[in-house]
Amino acid sequence: MAHVYTCKDEKGNFVSDGEDANFQLANYRASRLLILGYNIYSPISHTHPIHRACPEFLARHEHEIWYHLDIAFVENANFAGIILCPGWEESKGCLLEKKWFEEHNLPVLYYENLIKECKIGK
Repeated sequence: MAHVYTCKDEKGNFVSDGEDANFQLANYRASRLLILGYNIYSPISHTHPIHRACPEFLARHEHEIWYHLDIAFVENANFAGIILCPGWEESKGCLLEKKWFEEHNLPVLYYENLIKECKIGK
């Protein structure tokens, strides 16, 4: 499940409260997909606690390491496709993941369509 994480203000500064909010939203959306029967990996849900626990990551606004970890995980797992959550078009990580799935001829699905089809809350 590809979800927006990074949050910056109008001056380009990272906003940790925004990233925390994106983490919570990713968790909620992941839970909705799990309820629908999708066995998903949510990089934001699974890495945010590590990111927030490391003073070095926070001090240098480390995000690149997570892109590399996500792609390594995707390359070594047997995923059947990717689900893109709203805002994916503005996310470097989501764009990288989408490209990987397209290059490997795997399905690209959209969260809004899956939720709409199943008539459960967003």
